[in-house]
Amino acid sequence: AYNGSSMDSLQQLQGKNVEIIYQGVVYTGKLMGAGEAEVYLQTSSGRVALPMSGITTVRALPSRKG
Repeated sequence: AYNGSSMDSLQQLQGKNVEIIYQGVVYTGKLMGAGEAEVYLQTSSGRVALPMSGITTVRALPSRKG
């Protein structure tokens, strides 16, 4: 599971485009926030809440400006 200093890095990534791997499935979207047990992601198909327990990776995506 995703833990350690995860809350710090999740807060730094808030509002940015991220890639989250949850139970082997890759989700990409804008990180809207994180609660005690879930991460909230705005994807192209809508808003999703992913339980922390199933998340293995959270990483920032390069910003695609211009």
